[in-house]
Amino acid sequence: MAVETFPQTKKKISLAKKQRIQEAIWGYLFITPNFLVILFFTFIPVFFALYMSLTDWNILSDPNFIGLENYEKIFSDPLAKETFLNTFYFAVVSVPINVFLTLLLAVLLNQKIKGITFFRTAYYLPVISASVAVSLMFMWILANNGLLNQILGGMGIEPVRWLTDPKIALNSVIGVTIWKGLGLNMIIFLAALQDIPKELLEAAAIDGANAVQKFFKITIPLLSPVIFFVTITGVIGSFQSFDLVYNMTRGGPGHSTTVIGFYIWRQAFDYLHMGYGAALAFIVFAAILVLTILQWVLRKFWVYSEE
Repeated sequence: MAVETFPQTKKKISLAKKQRIQEAIWGYLFITPNFLVILFFTFIPVFFALYMSLTDWNILSDPNFIGLENYEKIFSDPLAKETFLNTFYFAVVSVPINVFLTLLLAVLLNQKIKGITFFRTAYYLPVISASVAVSLMFMWILANNGLLNQILGGMGIEPVRWLTDPKIALNSVIGVTIWKGLGLNMIIFLAALQDIPKELLEAAAIDGANAVQKFFKITIPLLSPVIFFVTITGVIGSFQSFDLVYNMTRGGPGHSTTVIGFYIWRQAFDYLHMGYGAALAFIVFAAILVLTILQWVLRKFWVYSEE
């Protein structure tokens, strides 16, 4: 009997192996378009930018290999140092405020009350609004004779140069950035809140825990992985900020609102210092990588894990 069934068993194994090969082929065929997009629009540009960072290319002439001169120039460029300081300040101020406000909004909007869908939609609208439109709106609001100063004037308060005072302009841009990005992280926190098991909160209530205790002892620990994710993406976003600065202040007054994303654009496309701009981009990549690794190492001290 065993001798008779052996060929059938072998045939089944052969068919199963053939099926796995066919599935693998189809799988590779399906991912090939995405792989080609990533290859041509991510990997090849990255390697080309790395090559550019080692040259003095300015578009108008052939690139000459100069080694690490562009990287050495960054550490001796006072404007680059000021730009990095502005960017770090941007991240240190905007990320904690954004995390706090979006978590607060998510908690408030995680209620089963009439009309809650309208408010969720309203808070998300700025996220999908064009940066140019948002910039123009706030340039009108924050102008020296704009809406906000007219309101302050009606209250007897001196007008504030929101976008033309070097000490205030960067904070104004940060404020607009926070406002525009509230909806995205709010949705992330809202989804995480709705994923918290209600049994845990009910058990805590039975044990006598009040709303504040349940929030800090149950909700926050369970949300800590999401807070960690939002913090990392917020830091990365701060280092990539460009559009609002470009549209609202063009890095001014002076260089008070020049963040690294805008400075890279200016060096590469305004001054045509392609090599220097590429070197700046790789320094930013290194800075983001170091900060991400640092946060990843420190996560074990405050991020909740079921392991």
